[in-house]
Amino acid sequence: MTERPDMPSALQVARALSQVLRAKLADQQAETIVLSREEAALCLGLADGVAEDLGLRHKD
Repeated sequence: MTERPDMPSALQVARALSQVLRAKLADQQAETIVLSREEAALCLGLADGVAEDLGLRHKD
């Protein structure tokens, strides 16, 4: 993930998503949770970034 001054860092995004998911998963009675399109896109982007980073590390 390339850093831009107007964009949050990957760490900031990960922490924010962690809070969102933790809150949604807190209801132990709920069988499902619903993510907004934006939340899902952020999760996907973060997962893609982590996978890319790990892939680059394993090429060495």
